[in-house]
Amino acid sequence: MKSLAISKSALIVLLVMTLSSVVFAFQFIKRQNNNCNGLRITSPTQPGLQWTNGQCYQVSFDAGANARGQIKVTCVDLYDARGNVVQTQWFGELDPTETSSTPNFNLNLGLSPKSGEYYLLVTAGGACTLSSVRFYATYNPNSGTTQCGN
Repeated sequence: MKSLAISKSALIVLLVMTLSSVVFAFQFIKRQNNNCNGLRITSPTQPGLQWTNGQCYQVSFDAGANARGQIKVTCVDLYDARGNVVQTQWFGELDPTETSSTPNFNLNLGLSPKSGEYYLLVTAGGACTLSSVRFYATYNPNSGTTQCGN
């Protein structure tokens, strides 16, 4: 009977590849859970967006066929690239069957603002969370806050 010889380095590479696949899958499942009944973010969805602290933005969404009247959008939080919550951007209650976006809100980079990569996490119905694409947000201490109209 022949024994299969595997070098330690090949075994380590195989182990790292397997673990990274599991971590990626977990992160994807964590961001896109099944409690959303078809609700999805429609904006921001384009990679490479440039946002500015203090300027007006909104999150748009589509209720999908299964979400009709079942869940309410309740919160939009800003997270940094490491997954740390920075600041709540909008809080309220919206029925995605009646409106397709949050009201405009000023992008707020928090108590220690700095330019960098961020993403938004939309919470709906308590158990539904959806992540936006990552975007680059610029902080300029000399720029003010824009009055957002809705």
